[in-house]
Amino acid sequence: MAERTEPGAEQLEPPEVELLLDDSELTDRWIAGRVLVRAGRQGLVVDDLKVQLVADAHSHRGKRFEMTIHGFVTDISSFTLAPGEERQAGFRRQLSWECPFTEYDGRAFDFEVAVRASLRTDPPREGGIRHRIPLRIPPTAAVGATVAAFAELGYVERSARVIDERIPDSEQYHQGHQSLFLTAPAGNGRGLPRLELSFVTNQVGTFVYLRRVAPGKYKWETRPPTVTLAVAHHEVAHADLVARVSTALEELRLLDRQ
Repeated sequence: MAERTEPGAEQLEPPEVELLLDDSELTDRWIAGRVLVRAGRQGLVVDDLKVQLVADAHSHRGKRFEMTIHGFVTDISSFTLAPGEERQAGFRRQLSWECPFTEYDGRAFDFEVAVRASLRTDPPREGGIRHRIPLRIPPTAAVGATVAAFAELGYVERSARVIDERIPDSEQYHQGHQSLFLTAPAGNGRGLPRLELSFVTNQVGTFVYLRRVAPGKYKWETRPPTVTLAVAHHEVAHADLVARVSTALEELRLLDRQ
């Protein structure tokens, strides 16, 4: 006699993918962990396993979507599992210097950067099979010190967004850039009450693009013109960054008058 199967019983144990990170706070700028794939009741043929670093971002037209920053190499990417079987794949990679930071001074912004695992299966499953884990990413030394220098001048309210566009004529390697919006709520912005900072960061330091804020503009060339300043990671303990930021602000005021 054939085994009787209740309608929809195969859905009781669907295939799953789960991420297990060693450390979600990234104290040493390395991302490492494992992907756990469970076959479920019917077995599973995996054509492609991908692990990627993604960010909640805006397109240059303002549409929100999940932007891929870079991928990870896994131990294995295609395999077949019998019903009830599971398999793990490890991954490890240093966090890109250009990766957006998700918090400052313990306060998180309203977007996430996450590790995402996704499976392409045979036959394909509607909606795919995926799992993502958000990360807590502090700013690099140079970026953090730059933001602190603006705070010394009264710019203490902060928000941020990520845009899926490289900064023109910069030395960016990965797609997308982060902009940080600063406000001087006490009215001491001296004609510049709201600012936008964008960053191109590498192992040496950060190159900061400073401009008036234009929150409704997303494409780089449609936003106000910028002035720039550079800050190295190694100099943050002794450089007078407040003076450097003050000079950049004065340059921006002069640019506005032209």
